[in-house]
Amino acid sequence: MRNLHTICAVITVYLFFFCCFFPSSVHSEAQKVIRVAGDNNFPPFEYLSDSGVYTGFNVDIMNAISIETGIRFEYYPMPWNEAVQAMRTGKVDAIQGMKYSQEREEIYDFSAPYFTSSQGIFVLKDNMYIRKIEDLKGRKVAVQKGDVASGLLSKVDGLQLVETNNQQEAVQSLIDGKVDAFIGNRITGQYFLQKNEQQSLIKIVGEPLDTTKYAVAVMPKNKELLTLFNQAISQIKKDGTYEKIEKKWFGEYILPNTQRLRKTLLYLEIGLILTFIVISLILWWNLSLKREVAKRTEQIEHVNKDLEEKMLLLEENINFQQQVLNSAYSSLITLNQQGLVSMINVRAMEYLGVDGNVVGKRFQDLPTARFIPEKEIKAALEKKRVFLQKETVWSHYASKKRHITYSMYPIQTIGGESVGAVLNFFDSTEQKQLERKVAQDDRLRSLGQLVAGIAHEIRNPLTSILTYTQLLPKKFASADFRTFFSEQVTSEITRLNTLINDLLDYSRPKKSEPVTFSLNDAMAGIELLLKPKIKEKNLSIVREFAGDIQATADKQQIKQVLVNVILNAIQASNIGGTLIFRAYYRDVFTVVEIEDEGIGISEEDIDKIFEPFYTRKPNGVGLGLSITYQLVKENDGTIETRSEVGKGTVVTICLQH
Repeated sequence: MRNLHTICAVITVYLFFFCCFFPSSVHSEAQKVIRVAGDNNFPPFEYLSDSGVYTGFNVDIMNAISIETGIRFEYYPMPWNEAVQAMRTGKVDAIQGMKYSQEREEIYDFSAPYFTSSQGIFVLKDNMYIRKIEDLKGRKVAVQKGDVASGLLSKVDGLQLVETNNQQEAVQSLIDGKVDAFIGNRITGQYFLQKNEQQSLIKIVGEPLDTTKYAVAVMPKNKELLTLFNQAISQIKKDGTYEKIEKKWFGEYILPNTQRLRKTLLYLEIGLILTFIVISLILWWNLSLKREVAKRTEQIEHVNKDLEEKMLLLEENINFQQQVLNSAYSSLITLNQQGLVSMINVRAMEYLGVDGNVVGKRFQDLPTARFIPEKEIKAALEKKRVFLQKETVWSHYASKKRHITYSMYPIQTIGGESVGAVLNFFDSTEQKQLERKVAQDDRLRSLGQLVAGIAHEIRNPLTSILTYTQLLPKKFASADFRTFFSEQVTSEITRLNTLINDLLDYSRPKKSEPVTFSLNDAMAGIELLLKPKIKEKNLSIVREFAGDIQATADKQQIKQVLVNVILNAIQASNIGGTLIFRAYYRDVFTVVEIEDEGIGISEEDIDKIFEPFYTRKPNGVGLGLSITYQLVKENDGTIETRSEVGKGTVVTICLQH
């Protein structure tokens, strides 16, 4: 009673100061009345007391939420199944306490959980044949109507279910011998037993069942109420109000003394059995130790012989590995975990100008340290990082530079422990020269397309401006024409300015600044940004993310890439279609896929979509995907497109992990 009076005093003082300092807020919010239903006989969570007052843990929680939000609640206590039906039909707005389940989540929306509840199996004290839920097969079992316990028992064959209006009736049915067991809330069941001094007649068997979260439930149409509930629940947990309410109602949990005694005896029996087993094992071990020593001595002799044979095989294996390394086209060096050279092939020795004496030396003492960063070597050895097809320049000769392409891969044991790294590199100078020649030819071809596209795109607004300007002297007296002239010329100049900005982005993309970021967060932000366009076409979004996916690239540039691709997917989609966003890891890459069910792209067009000024849109310029392609390349990534006319398109973007 002292705790109850303390709680009431705290709540009264809280209301007094809240009303004094925020009177306008209280007055405005007080106009809101939420109809809340609850079980009329589910103590100590919610019940009608002997004096007819609706009270309980859930009621105190809702009162605290009312104080926090200023919302007034009207309580409707009733049998549980009627409370559920009342919320479904809209007679009430919420149920103040409902256990969460997957089946219920499909029907209702839940607030943040504020309590963890569990079910228990109640049987008569002298019942020795029911110990777990499987033992209920062929028995009569009482449950409360609408309780989640009905779902737990649906898998038990031959069980006869007896439904009651509340748990008190179910407990009484068990005591009267009308049922063999009762399944219900452990706390509520024990409350009734203690209140009626019947705890000596009934016991709880087995482990807690269906441990689930407990929360406020609403129908989807009232989902906006959950924001207020969640904020208030969070606040009362922070300021200590929730802890006081919890201690008031659940300060001590009832556990029958007989059950405690049985558990104590069980632990003692287990302890004695384990002690006997340990002593027996020690005696057996002492007796068998001498025989085992003799056996081990003989085994050691066999092991020594096997070891000599394996050493010979190891030498042959090392010789074979060296021959494989020497036959490779590229230069190969292997390092041990300490960064010392363990193997080097002939091609690497010839290219670096060293001999076989470098085996056992530090990597820093080799010429490769001049073109491969030491931090990458340490990352491969210590963090098992993989580096594939990286390019660098080696100024080995005073008069000319050599282009080198290298890869680095950690060497791991079967258990995944790092024991070294393999370095593979080759001179790509001549290949680079050939690529530059091919790129130059390609740039000349692209330049022709670019010039033609610029001329076409600039000619249209210039023609419009010229036409309006020529008409200006003749129609200058017309106020409507002057207004039309001002709007149209401004629009065409803005169009020219946008085209020039796109051309600048295409020709001089900003240098990337790679960071590691979460693709999940980036995609969530983009979805929020494009939500109006998605809603305009009534598109469904399906997210298939393999966990929290990370990528290493320029975050803003990749977000621009994703926005461009998703916008194209939205524009290509049919009304009511579906967009699928995927993200996963593949080897050392982070992969993002954007899939739509739209009109698709023909085979003759799919190879041209990344070319500047190529577009099928009536008012498009054709630079968006060209800029997207350049941004992906700038971040050392790749972008590919698969499509089928009438069935949709999949755009795949690969980035560094």
